[in-house]
Amino acid sequence: MSNLTGQTLGGRYLIKRLLANGGMAGVYLAEDTRLDREVALKIIHPHLAESYRERFVAEAKIAARLSHPNLVNVFDQGQDGQYAWMAMEYVPGITLRDVMDKFQGLDADRALELFEPVLAGLASAHKAGILHRDLKPENVLLSDDGRIKLSDWGLAREVDQRTKTESLIGTVAYVSPELVLRGAADARSDVYAAGILLFELVTGRQPFLGEQAVQVAFQHAKETVPPPSSLNPSIPPLIDELVLWATAREPAHRPADAGELLTVVARARAELRNSGAVAQTTQLAKTQRLAATQRIGDLEQLGFDGSNVTERIAKPGSVEVVSQATEVISPLVSGFDELGGSSNGLAQSNNSTERIDLNSQQTDELHPLEELERPNPALKLLTLSAVLILLGSAVGWFFSAGPGAFKSVPVLAGQSQSSAENSLAAIHLDYTVVTENDKTVAAGQVIRTDPPAGQLAFGKVTLVVSLGPKQIRVPELRGQNVVDATASLIKAGLAVGSVSSWFDAAPLGTVYDYTGADGSAILDGTKIDLKLSLGPIPVVSGMDASLANNALSAVGLVVTSTLQEYSETVPKGKVITIKTAEGQPIGKGASVTLVVSKGSAYVTMPKVVGETILAAKTLLENLGIKVVINTNQLQANWGVAKVKSASANAGERIDVTKTSVTINSK
Repeated sequence: MSNLTGQTLGGRYLIKRLLANGGMAGVYLAEDTRLDREVALKIIHPHLAESYRERFVAEAKIAARLSHPNLVNVFDQGQDGQYAWMAMEYVPGITLRDVMDKFQGLDADRALELFEPVLAGLASAHKAGILHRDLKPENVLLSDDGRIKLSDWGLAREVDQRTKTESLIGTVAYVSPELVLRGAADARSDVYAAGILLFELVTGRQPFLGEQAVQVAFQHAKETVPPPSSLNPSIPPLIDELVLWATAREPAHRPADAGELLTVVARARAELRNSGAVAQTTQLAKTQRLAATQRIGDLEQLGFDGSNVTERIAKPGSVEVVSQATEVISPLVSGFDELGGSSNGLAQSNNSTERIDLNSQQTDELHPLEELERPNPALKLLTLSAVLILLGSAVGWFFSAGPGAFKSVPVLAGQSQSSAENSLAAIHLDYTVVTENDKTVAAGQVIRTDPPAGQLAFGKVTLVVSLGPKQIRVPELRGQNVVDATASLIKAGLAVGSVSSWFDAAPLGTVYDYTGADGSAILDGTKIDLKLSLGPIPVVSGMDASLANNALSAVGLVVTSTLQEYSETVPKGKVITIKTAEGQPIGKGASVTLVVSKGSAYVTMPKVVGETILAAKTLLENLGIKVVINTNQLQANWGVAKVKSASANAGERIDVTKTSVTINSK
């Protein structure tokens, strides 16, 4: 889109200067001439499809429903010719990304001071039933007068229980696990993004990094966000708990919405200030929060959870284990009273737990007469020794020469199944056969044995026989976004290879080609290369060359040359088409050539008979006609000598690309 500075849209918005330009729209500083105030005017690129315009209008309607001191207000929306626009509150200042780039990690109190108003604006949207779905530092504005506002509702939509998305949109660094795996989002997905934002505020970096967006998305889907203190030990435990609560892998373990998180953040901020930013760990999320911590994970490995601790305290033999469980739980509940909660009684169980030493029982001394009646120890020892010697001899015979004798497993790996079976039969070892796929061992050959070769076997030997490499077909990926495609590949036992983006007729951001798209079977574990669509190249036919250049530049293409060609359908000076490298995919930064019309190739033959040779030649060449001169006159006389005849008659239609005209002067 060309720079619109100086133009007036909607009859009232005078555009002053460009503030920012993105893939879908540009944002301008404009003056509302009716109300005499400055506004931010967001204008969608005119070459985008109608579907984008519909989303743009939807954004305006959603944002207009919201009114909160920490949200950017929307004033007006309309269409002016080819430009769809939205007038918004102008917030002079910087973004939260600018702050983070400059200061890296912030101290806990300052981070919460910035974080709390962001949550307040988001909570207002959630209360109105609206998700943001693109919470990130770039969309948080810090005005020069100290106000903090959440902006850009281009991806927002109304909450309908669990909102299903046709494609994964939003910045992948802040995307929730459920949106990656299932394409489903609710208010807790925004809460997850808020937790990532807080992590980045205090550490100066995002929790998951990768060279490609798909790598980052996969980490969000499969890994747990680490506590910020793992990167900076000076970060208070209270901040760790806020982040871990907000970014729990399971949505049920997170705050229900931004309002619930805001309430706890406000209390946490007060506690940090009262304790000098060294607050101890505090329980933040009731039973769900406990399930999200590593220490509770350790407790569950001992067989405990929130529902069976009391039951196990009452069971015999569990006294010492309960003590261990109490030591784990106590730190988690120690500070909860300070935030308005209450302990659940578990912490007190340690005081009532008693460890019993079973070896400390006392024995009464025997009366001398009773001592005489006790058996002779020496006789018992002799009897036991004799029994053990006889038993040892019998066992030795059974396992050496008897039917239970151990046999060494021979080396069978690499042999055919029949050869291996013959080898085992020869030494009287029973066996069973199991099969599995293997990438390196040919079908029908032994992969390994259990027990392994060289070890003694008692009972049956398991022969593991190869089925050869597993051949599978790549699932249909066309039309999926990169995260959905990744999930499909992993489910099929495949891996993601390179991901590249090219212009194609497929919708923006969707897979249009990939390894194995022809349906041929490939090896298990093969890396599948994905090609994503950048959308179609803008249609510039019929445009002025300058407008076509701007439209192509807006999507990342570079016009390097211009060709002139005749056209019977495109007026002179307008673009006929563009030329690209044949047979090659076109990506951002690619060079293209504009083909511009020279107009029709047909001209009307003028009257040249009776004109001088020089005048006739000049007239015909100006029309684009190739001229052949047949004369016996010297060239110095061409300005005097007359044309006597021509190969084409006056008024005749001539194709200048195919026909030449001969003029005669003999």
